[in-house]
Amino acid sequence: MAGWGDVSRLLLTKDNSRQITCFGAVDVSPAVVSITVTGKLNSITEARIVLNPMSSVISRVDFSSQVTVEREIGGDAAQRIFTGFAVQALLSNGCIEVVCSARPEFAERRISPMATVGVPGAEMIYTLARGGGLRDDQIRVQGIEDLGSEVFEIVCPIRGIEVQDPIRIGSVTIASESAVELTSIPDPEGFASEFRGFQAYAVAYVTDRLMLSAEKVGIQEIDLCLSWLTVRSRYSVPPLPDGTLHSWDRASMFVSPSRGRFVYLRGLSTHRRWLRIPKQEVNLGNLELAQKHAGLTKPSLFRAAPMNIRQAIVSCARAAKGIDDLDRVLALWEAIEFYVGDTSVPRLFSKSEMKAIRKAMPKLDNDEKSSRLGILLGDLNSPPLIVKFRRRVAIDGAPVSQSDVDLFVKLRKIRNDAVHGRSLSEPESSEVSQAVAVLSRILVFRMHALGQQNE
Repeated sequence: MAGWGDVSRLLLTKDNSRQITCFGAVDVSPAVVSITVTGKLNSITEARIVLNPMSSVISRVDFSSQVTVEREIGGDAAQRIFTGFAVQALLSNGCIEVVCSARPEFAERRISPMATVGVPGAEMIYTLARGGGLRDDQIRVQGIEDLGSEVFEIVCPIRGIEVQDPIRIGSVTIASESAVELTSIPDPEGFASEFRGFQAYAVAYVTDRLMLSAEKVGIQEIDLCLSWLTVRSRYSVPPLPDGTLHSWDRASMFVSPSRGRFVYLRGLSTHRRWLRIPKQEVNLGNLELAQKHAGLTKPSLFRAAPMNIRQAIVSCARAAKGIDDLDRVLALWEAIEFYVGDTSVPRLFSKSEMKAIRKAMPKLDNDEKSSRLGILLGDLNSPPLIVKFRRRVAIDGAPVSQSDVDLFVKLRKIRNDAVHGRSLSEPESSEVSQAVAVLSRILVFRMHALGQQNE
């Protein structure tokens, strides 16, 4: 048996007990030539999966989806050997060698500058784990539940605002540097100088147990305040809604106050505090179009692509590069609407059925009711967006699984809940990224189809 410091390897081949390897919901086991899982104490588990490119399942493999490897141990029971994501797929000796990592997000995110005072170790571990991409249900930190609630002060520097005396806007106060307590900011790395020296700061107060949760709510309130000031500055009618006349300046139409990148948070009871960048940035790389990424030039970008497809690409890119996950979901569905365009779907109701339904309509004594009922009847053959989406995908021949469709439906509900003011569940960043990957796949097939049509 390997010692604590040694590498533990598990080699699975077709001579071993049956293994089940999946990329997302796609079982690629028939294509597996071999699997090597490597683990070592205090290191991230890795797996190398060699696939036969001639297998029929290869066209349904999505390298961006979660990878799982299980081994049957009798009956319906299975032992999970590996869970993670592919980080690289290489062509080697006529096969596809997929290199996987159990936690690629730890290497993908840049560590943000952070200075702390009095933050408990358990809370620091939790904060770093969340910043590394782990979900709440993936984190178990002993002692985190022992932290009590208190009021936190959240302070963000603001660009594009000048203020002398503190001004309250909603739940946020806008104040000058002299009116905000900044003397106790921790600064062991010397980056507090960037935080200081702004003309204005936004201050919010939130009650919570965890600094991370309080910071998130406080920043949401501050962003809402800045968005409201941007919207309000575009109001250009002489009287306000209450009839009050107000002055107006055209220059106000060209302002857009924004947050600086650092946030200062302070517990008013425990005095624990930190200064940091709230959103850890993805560690971006460069595209090597002449070498490593030369394949990205195929299929060719069809120069005469319709306007809706051009806009779908732009919106999909916005969903890919965005930071806020809800904004990414909204951009994703904007891209899908552009992509669907004027795609038609076979009628659900025939002309004779529509005629029979109209004939069976009751006589109404109110013209407004009759008009409304007529509009609803006219929409019977107007399919939902998701139906048109699936039709368009089928026409373009893009490989999309039912699990992919289920993911889009889930994100559609989140989008609709947000748009219609219903209770909103936060989208998972990993799920949004997966949906963007699927839509990118669909758009590549669409571009290929356009190129073939042109030929």
